[in-house]
Amino acid sequence: MAQRAPLQRCRPGRQPPGHDGGPRILPSVTVTPRRDSDRLTVPSRGEGVVGWATEVIGGPTGRYGAIGRRGASYAVTVLSALASVFVALGVVQKHSCVEKGWGAPESLWRACYSDLAVGLTGNGGPWAAGGPGENQPMLTALLQWLLRQVTPTGSSLAVQQYYFAFGAVLIALAIAATVIALTAALPGTPWLAAHAALSPVLITASLVSMDAFGVALATVGLVLWMRDKPLAAGVLLGLAVMARSYPLIIVAAIVLVALRDGRSREMTRMLVGVAAAVGACLAVAIAVGGDPFAVYQNWNRAAAGYGSPWLVLSILKIKVDAATLTWLAVAGWLLALLVGAYLVRRPRHATPLPALVLTMLVIVMCTGKAFPVQQAIWVLPLLALIAMRWREHLVWAGVEIVYFVMTFLYIASSSDPNKGVAPAMYVVFAMVRLIAYAGLAWVSWETAEELADHQDPESARALEERLQRELSTAPGDDSVIVGGRA
Repeated sequence: MAQRAPLQRCRPGRQPPGHDGGPRILPSVTVTPRRDSDRLTVPSRGEGVVGWATEVIGGPTGRYGAIGRRGASYAVTVLSALASVFVALGVVQKHSCVEKGWGAPESLWRACYSDLAVGLTGNGGPWAAGGPGENQPMLTALLQWLLRQVTPTGSSLAVQQYYFAFGAVLIALAIAATVIALTAALPGTPWLAAHAALSPVLITASLVSMDAFGVALATVGLVLWMRDKPLAAGVLLGLAVMARSYPLIIVAAIVLVALRDGRSREMTRMLVGVAAAVGACLAVAIAVGGDPFAVYQNWNRAAAGYGSPWLVLSILKIKVDAATLTWLAVAGWLLALLVGAYLVRRPRHATPLPALVLTMLVIVMCTGKAFPVQQAIWVLPLLALIAMRWREHLVWAGVEIVYFVMTFLYIASSSDPNKGVAPAMYVVFAMVRLIAYAGLAWVSWETAEELADHQDPESARALEERLQRELSTAPGDDSVIVGGRA
């Protein structure tokens, strides 16, 4: 008996594949294709890129392999271990600095600069002169200060080496925590957490700063909200805000989605948790004599930083003062809120929270005063939650890694213009990077829709059955225009 070919997507008002131009199309029907769940549940078998990559560890899962028998804990163990390998590769990438120190310009020529080993000259508390509180939010400043207290004394290089080593361990643990949270949010597709554990950008960006700490807090908070724990989600997101400012975008996206869905009670509990966590952190900082607002005051006075489109204006000899840059960055946040408010007007199933967060986050990143290389790791958990295809992930990662190298060569060119990257070339790479992020946000909506169909198979099955009934009751042989004859 002949089998019916898979259904193909057909949007309203558009002719289906194979149609001869006649009036046989049903304009009111949206045809949803059969989803191949292999890409989500068995990536090595469903994605060519992943299948090729697994050749180094035995190849793709076989046709008769037992899928899911070991549970999500197995995926967590494997991915966490592999993530630590990627962090270790990051240490290797920075080997020159680990061996010789992080002094300029050598650390720039070798592209091994890291905040983890620089700026440790301050004495006293986190907010003392030269301390991390001058350029880091409260929780990150406190973490770096505590790390400094357990670092053995010795020569300047030895102190940097120990501090960098302890920081690398903490970052590996933070990435493992992120992986655990993602597998909890994706119980049927735990291997999607590989986007946060096995991304090539971990090698270059993860050890530049302590951003992984904020990423872990924000990811756990987002997952707690997705698992209907609004108060706990608010507390974790509040702590994340005190580690980095970007989690405010997650809070804003949750508020927009909650208002749309009529979940005002849960939204209120989440906001109470955020306020409590932020208030507690600020109170602790003030109680110990610190100034937790110093970092934001310094940001307000700062000029455009690397990666920002406003730095491109500076390179092009268009002067923009610090106050104007502050307003431009604030305008970027407002734009993100407006775009988010517009997107949530779409049907609920068409506006998944992770894709909304990613889109709003990209807008804020691309319009900020600075867009440093380490901020790349903020999008990794979102790529997992929207089931981004590895093909698109690796294209973006390739752009990010090339930009990473070009940035340090551009900074170092001030010491030797003949050896570094020219300003015009840096502008090109900076703009290509911004375009890559915009493309990442654009593609996220399609991939998130596919994951939603996979996680809600009953709805997808009901839609397909309704389509089959409409086709069977329509006059004529519509099987010709939808997937071929039976």
